[in-house]
Amino acid sequence: MTSEEQFKGQLDDIVALARDNGVNVEGAWSCKLESDRYDYEVLISAVNPA
Repeated sequence: MTSEEQFKGQLDDIVALARDNGVNVEGAWSCKLESDRYDYEVLISAVNPA
């Protein structure tokens, strides 16, 4: 993955696949990368499109 567009596309695919399989994706998810000194937190919340 080499761009923000690719990241967004992959994220869309992951969320859609999880929801299609009954996984509740809303909430905060911790991401710990062995190769990075930082931990990341991803927050997913449902919004009503305008």
